[in-house]
Amino acid sequence: TALITDGSIWRAVWFLAWPSAINNITGAAYGFINAAFLGHLANQGEATNSLAAAGIAGNSIHLQFAFVMGLSAGTAALVSQSMGAGKHDDAEQAARQSLIVAVLAGIITGVPLALLGGPIAVLAKAAPDVVPLAAAYTAIIAWTSSIPWFIYMLSLVILRSQGDALSPFYTGVAMISLNIVFDWLLMFGVGPFPRLGISGAAWATAISRIAAMVMALYFLRRSSLGGALTKLRLDFSWIRRALVIGWPASIQSLIMTAAGFAFIRILGLLPAAEKTAAQAAYTVAMRIEAISFMPGVAYSTAATPLVGQNLGAGKPDRAARSAWVAAGQAVAVMAFVGALFLMIPRTLAAPFNPEPMVLPMIVSYLVINSFSQPFLALNMVLRGALQGAGDTLVPMLIILGSLWVVRIPLQWFLAIHLKMGAPGAWWAMSITASLAGILMVFWFKFGGWQEKRI
Repeated sequence: TALITDGSIWRAVWFLAWPSAINNITGAAYGFINAAFLGHLANQGEATNSLAAAGIAGNSIHLQFAFVMGLSAGTAALVSQSMGAGKHDDAEQAARQSLIVAVLAGIITGVPLALLGGPIAVLAKAAPDVVPLAAAYTAIIAWTSSIPWFIYMLSLVILRSQGDALSPFYTGVAMISLNIVFDWLLMFGVGPFPRLGISGAAWATAISRIAAMVMALYFLRRSSLGGALTKLRLDFSWIRRALVIGWPASIQSLIMTAAGFAFIRILGLLPAAEKTAAQAAYTVAMRIEAISFMPGVAYSTAATPLVGQNLGAGKPDRAARSAWVAAGQAVAVMAFVGALFLMIPRTLAAPFNPEPMVLPMIVSYLVINSFSQPFLALNMVLRGALQGAGDTLVPMLIILGSLWVVRIPLQWFLAIHLKMGAPGAWWAMSITASLAGILMVFWFKFGGWQEKRI
């Protein structure tokens, strides 16, 4: 806490950001490897269907992320501001209640998701051969690892809110490494393991999530807030405080997830020969783009406790400076990666073994979205900073407007009405990502979040 609320802001940002940056880059590398594995399944037909199914199922599973985001926003604000103010008991109680709710949220979201994977894939306009693959992938992950994933994610938020960036780093690297190993063993049937194809990828995710939960709880038990794992009784007053902060973040994540579904669904309106290729290209391109936005996520993650603890310590000016430093560093990193998307898109796409129709779609996605990377950095980091302040409502409205008022109608207009195809959809994404970044800068500068009380 002393490092966060006193001394060099640049050092504090770097201390919190670099473990998350490496962790998130490793996560992006996993997405890259996972998609490459899928792209090298037995034949091009299986590979393309599996890539499309993984993209659709990934969006289905991302529905749970909405609840994680809400719990995370409330937990991060309450724990970090309590720690900054020296109120250890309050921080411990906020952490305790978040973990209890994490278990309940895993049950409430996991069961319907497991049962509805097929209908969700149909709703996303998946091809008939893709629907059962997406349904099986979703069901395996939802049944086996919903609760572990919620507990894992909230444990990391609690650790970071204390100023501990290294424990989440170790846990994340271990989880991703396990996932890659079991992907290889189970997708291709190495040694005594059965060849499960895309279902093997789902089982690998489940195994790695459970292991990560155990490791995260170990680190949390050893932390200054280890008492949060004892006296596990519901306290509705704390839950209400967390939900008041967190519900806009949950809605924001639902908005983003639903927009992802709508995006895939509009791709599904393309001519039959083009739609599955476009959905597969979108899946691969998003994995590649994660190389860029995962560092942005790291700086966003750093900005949350920086703002929260400094506000709790009565230092609003330092909170604001910390957020701008984090945003500036993220812009530099993401602009550099965006430049790579512009200069070597085909080199980045080639390892995924895409069929001839998919490859140019991936290339056009990377080129078009390269221009929006700095604005995406501003959006991500300043949203994380506002989360530390407990200011989640206006960021939600900015995301709602940019995605549903602008992106989805523009995507349909360009891709379908003007018959631009997949590149039209990519332009809609790039334009609206830039718009959201500009609006987030305006709100952070003039929105009065430093006076907010939680």
